[in-house]
Amino acid sequence: MFWSKNWRTFQDFLRDYLVGQLGNEWFKAEMAKRSADQHPIARWFTRAVDDLQRLGKKVGEINVGPMTGAQRAFINLAYNLYLIAHHAEPEVAPKLVASFVERLKSERSDDFVGKLFETYAAAAFLKAGFHLSYENEKDGSSSHVEFVATFPATGKKFSVEVKSRNRAPSEEGATDEVKRLRVGNKLAKALAKQALHARVVFIEVNVPDTPTDVLSGWAQAALEQIRGTEKIPQPDGSVKPPAYVIVTNHAFHNNLGAVTANTQVLAAGCQIPDFGADVAFSRLKDVLESHERHKEMLALIDSMREHYEIPSTFDGENPEFAFGEAGAPARLKIGETYLVPDHTGREIPARLTNGIVIEEEKAAMCIHETLSGHSFMIRTPLTDNELAAWRLHPDTFFGEVQPQNRRAKNWLELSMFFYETYKTTPKEKLLEWMEGATDIDYLRSLSQAELAIVYCERLGYGAEQHHPSGDSEPI
Repeated sequence: MFWSKNWRTFQDFLRDYLVGQLGNEWFKAEMAKRSADQHPIARWFTRAVDDLQRLGKKVGEINVGPMTGAQRAFINLAYNLYLIAHHAEPEVAPKLVASFVERLKSERSDDFVGKLFETYAAAAFLKAGFHLSYENEKDGSSSHVEFVATFPATGKKFSVEVKSRNRAPSEEGATDEVKRLRVGNKLAKALAKQALHARVVFIEVNVPDTPTDVLSGWAQAALEQIRGTEKIPQPDGSVKPPAYVIVTNHAFHNNLGAVTANTQVLAAGCQIPDFGADVAFSRLKDVLESHERHKEMLALIDSMREHYEIPSTFDGENPEFAFGEAGAPARLKIGETYLVPDHTGREIPARLTNGIVIEEEKAAMCIHETLSGHSFMIRTPLTDNELAAWRLHPDTFFGEVQPQNRRAKNWLELSMFFYETYKTTPKEKLLEWMEGATDIDYLRSLSQAELAIVYCERLGYGAEQHHPSGDSEPI
């Protein structure tokens, strides 16, 4: 049990948690050194405090400011260790965390960097709902992976190996991307280890680059190296074993003062032909079958995208609401009753049933229902804090999960959207909607599942043809 009267945010707790795990005496000794001689973790803390004093402002009882690279590095490590401890069995958690801390405190850069990015890999699986079991690192009788991850929904197990690049100044600048990234070399070493289950290889490239285009910069070079490596036989002449390859770059570690440096993730398959950023599909059926085959890894990737930010509240509340300024208007929550003006301007009680934010107008269009069951729409102005809260968590702004509109990039994405709506529609109804098709006899021979796929595929293709510019309808 952890407790302190000084914790206003979850991140307050995380800071104290990490210092406590590292050891107060060790941390004080590192902080007493000049910055150039400090351990990287202490250097992050020193820079993070300076950044908050320089960029932060007081809001109520807490200090608020943009998350710089130093702050993100320190808090991320704390959150990773906390997740590892929190999800481990109570009897093994202290020893497990201690094994991480021992390597993290090492004066050897390779030890520190390797263990640091192992915490990121473990945290990624934990946030996606996997259960982890760790290998005995002191067992030298055979090579082994870092941990085994089990996806509870399917029971499938994965042997996870983590490789990271220890950045050296001599490798930066104009150095060739192959020599700089060494993704192919690290992948080959990872595949040489024994693995009892489906393989997942995490590789951290650890570069300062922050590319904004898909498959550009380091990501393109890394993918080329993966493709080159999978073609090279194993030392015994056999083909490389199949593996999911997750290449990451936590760029903020090399941009400590920046507020824009983030994390980039590239997913690819080694000897897995239908998984990866360079895989193209031409049929909805192929997409759905691929999603089913790789649903565990897709859940991991989705989680890495959705759970990127570190929580700042203990109960999961939106921080813009939890730490908002005094006197802020009541939060708009579906199901709550508010006093709103009717068509005559008289205020009456009405329950909020739905709403949508129009950012450019700084307003929400809200549907209210009166006690007599009459529904009407009200335009509600939004404060800057409310808009910030919406941008942070748009799906839950109104207190319930409401997936927001997104713009489909092509007909396959449109087809996927339609499939979520019509995949369980009875066959008779689908045939009724497709009665005018020239191949209706063929369609009648299909099962309900097959017919739903064909129907949605044709809907998506037809919608794209209706918008030849490629600017598909928002979905």
